[in-house]
Amino acid sequence: MQITDYINIFRDIGLDVVSLYFYAYWILYKKYNNKELFVACSLFNLFLMLVVITIVRTDFNIAIGFGLFALLSLVTLRSATFAKSEMAYFFGGVGLAVINGCGIADFAFVVLCNVVVVVSAWLVSLLSIAHSANVMGADRSMIVVLDHIDQSAVNDRAVMTEKLERLFGLKVLSFDIRKIDYVRDTIDIELSYATVGNRVAGMVGAGGSPASELPAPQPPSAVR
Repeated sequence: MQITDYINIFRDIGLDVVSLYFYAYWILYKKYNNKELFVACSLFNLFLMLVVITIVRTDFNIAIGFGLFALLSLVTLRSATFAKSEMAYFFGGVGLAVINGCGIADFAFVVLCNVVVVVSAWLVSLLSIAHSANVMGADRSMIVVLDHIDQSAVNDRAVMTEKLERLFGLKVLSFDIRKIDYVRDTIDIELSYATVGNRVAGMVGAGGSPASELPAPQPPSAVR
């Protein structure tokens, strides 16, 4: 490769790191405080970009490239299942890696694509109903495991919201059913709830005390 090729590689990597800083750090980590998704998206972006650079700029056998991606598709993450919104953000990180790593000659076009991805993710994060807790002043969320599947609550969001508020004494703003396990009869739910400062707002605590006077609860491991 020529010296200009190496300059272009460092240029593309620099652009990717800058975009990743705003996309992964400011949106995924600072706004949603999602450390796992931040680490997974960042590292996967950087590693995938290096793979794309290697395939595009060298005499890398295309069959080996397809085989590599086939192997990646077999990898199963043994951590908590990603929600649909998390998968969308993760795919955005993958998109940045491919755009910045494939060696497009028109650098202005590459910059434009990066801006579109980052700004789109930022706007969606502001307007998303699933994350409306940020708009309403609530910045707390937790993942709970219900050890009984109430099918009527699963089929009706209003019933599930009422059940969660009754169980935890919280003003539930939104929730997302992450996993239903009919074998173990459990439901994994991520919920967002209203707070005022560091206090829980909107419901009544134990003994008739206003929940706004109680500390924010610690996420339980399981509840019935």
